[in-house]
Amino acid sequence: MVRQLLAGCILTCLGCGGATPTSNSPDPTPAKQLVASATTVRARLGEKVMLPVSAVDANGNPASLSGATFTGRDQLVAEVSDAGLVSALEPGNDTVVVRLGQDSVAIQVIVEYPDGMTHPQGVVAHTATLGSRPFGVAVGAEGDILVTQLDAASVSRGGLASQLFLRTPIAVGDVPTDITVDAAAKYAYVTNQFSSTIGVIDLASNTEVATVPVSFDPFRVRLSPDGRSLFVTGNGDSLFIIDVQSRQISGRLGVGQAANGLAIDYTGTRLYVSNRNSGTVSELDLTTNTLLRTITVGGTPQELVLSPGGTLLFVADETGSIQIWSLRKGRRRGEIEVPGGAFAMAVSPDWRQLYVTSSLGGAIYLLDWKTGATLQTVTTGGTPRRIGFAADGSTAVVPNEGGWVDFIE
Repeated sequence: MVRQLLAGCILTCLGCGGATPTSNSPDPTPAKQLVASATTVRARLGEKVMLPVSAVDANGNPASLSGATFTGRDQLVAEVSDAGLVSALEPGNDTVVVRLGQDSVAIQVIVEYPDGMTHPQGVVAHTATLGSRPFGVAVGAEGDILVTQLDAASVSRGGLASQLFLRTPIAVGDVPTDITVDAAAKYAYVTNQFSSTIGVIDLASNTEVATVPVSFDPFRVRLSPDGRSLFVTGNGDSLFIIDVQSRQISGRLGVGQAANGLAIDYTGTRLYVSNRNSGTVSELDLTTNTLLRTITVGGTPQELVLSPGGTLLFVADETGSIQIWSLRKGRRRGEIEVPGGAFAMAVSPDWRQLYVTSSLGGAIYLLDWKTGATLQTVTTGGTPRRIGFAADGSTAVVPNEGGWVDFIE
C-alpha cells in the first residue's frame, strides 16, 4: 500500500500541467469471509479431523483459506496445524479461533475417550499361585500373559481366558525383572538383570533363542512404537538402544544414575527416562539421539506415564506420591499422595484410570488422572509389582512377590 501511494505521488508530479494520469493499479482484492458449516467438532482421543471452516469472496464464490490463522485456547486438549487439521490430544473441551483478515469464527473442539475400550471395575476376580517372586508382566494382544520370576531365572506363560500358567516355565537369565512383547506376539524381550543381558524369547517355541549383552545390570526394556528398536535402562548412567532386527546395540545415550522408568510420547520422537538415584528425569530427542533437558523431580522416581498428548508427565515417587509435571511449562503441577510409596504405574486402555502399585503398602490405587482423585484402593497384601492390561482394558494383571498373580476385573 505504501509503495502504491508513493507511485501515485510520482505520477502526479510527472503529470503537472498535463492531463489527469490514468491509474494502471489493479482493483483491490475482494475481502474474504469465513464460513463455518458447524460450530462444534468431535474427535476420539488420538484422531485427527479437519475444522469445518471454508472461505468465500465478496461475491460468495469459494476462496482460498490462504492467510488464515488457527489458534487454540491452551493446546492441551487439541493441537491445530496451519491448515486447520486438529489433533485430539487429551479428553476435554477446547476452542479454536480461526481468523482471516478482519473476520473470525470460533469452533468448539470436544475430545472424547476412545471407543470400544474399557477398564476394570477394581475387583480381584482371581488369584493364581506362582512362586519364585513374580515381578514383571507383559500382556499380548491376543491375551497371552508373560510373568518374570526373579528367583527361578524364568518366565511363566499363561492366558487371560484361563487365568492359569503353564507348568513348564521358559528358562532365561538370572533375576529377570522386566519383559515386553512385540505387536505380532512373535518375540518377547526380557531383562536378565544379574546376567547383564537382554533375552530374546521365541514365543512359538517358548525358548530364549538369543541374548544381547549390555554393560550394566538391566532394569527395564521398552519397544519403540515402530517396533524397530529396544530401549534398555539399568544400574549405570546410560540408556542403550538395541536394533531389533540385528540384535546389536545401535546407540548409547548418557542419562542419570540408575536409569529406570521409560515413557515415549505419541509422536515417537520424545523419550523420558527416570533416574532413580539422581532424582531426575531425562528428556531425549529420538530423532537426533540427544539429551534435551534434565528435570529435577527429587525423591526416588520409578515408573513414568505420559498423558495421551504428551503434555503431562506422571512420576511414581517411591517416597510417597505421584508427581504431576507440565512438560510445556517445565514445572510441577501437583502431586497425589500414595501411602507406602508409588512403584509401578499403568494407564487403562480407555485412558480413564491410572493404576499405581504400592509395594510397601500392599495395595493398588486406582486414580482419575485428570482430577487426581483416588477412585478406589485394592488391598492385595504382599508386594505388588508391575501392571499389565488386556488389550480391551477389561482385566489388569499384577504379579506379587508374595507368590501369586492377581487378575483384577
